[in-house]
Amino acid sequence: MIAVPGAFVAETCEREGERGREWIDALPGLVDRALARWELTPSGGVMHGAVGVVVPVERVDGTAAVLKVSFPHPGNVAEPKALAVWAGRGAVQLLENDAAAFAMVLERAGSESLRDLPDAVERVVVAGRLNRRLAVTAGGGVSVVEGGC
Repeated sequence: MIAVPGAFVAETCEREGERGREWIDALPGLVDRALARWELTPSGGVMHGAVGVVVPVERVDGTAAVLKVSFPHPGNVAEPKALAVWAGRGAVQLLENDAAAFAMVLERAGSESLRDLPDAVERVVVAGRLNRRLAVTAGGGVSVVEGGC
């Protein structure tokens, strides 16, 4: 059973209220079921972003991956669809998905960042190349919102 980071608990409960508290209470069980379903072994500490937790894992075949479980919110529905469309081109590969549980197994990304590159010109070049790889026609139920920021 995972220990949910305290900062993530506080942020989620503040943002989502009682629904967030109920989800946080259920989260260790959600993670345990996903680990069992996909035969994953945790291999590192629990990390989090704003809307979900990420658990470094090892797959049965020995490959490194991460299990991500996100808060069940309509804004999180498109993430696995987009990752499936990108198919590992410029983004991590989606390896497994349980849409009902908002759980995904993802290729483990490295810790490199554009900040690690030696100069601004190289950062812009790499960012441009990445942007080009991500510029694909939306499909798989992914909609494009016009008029956004």
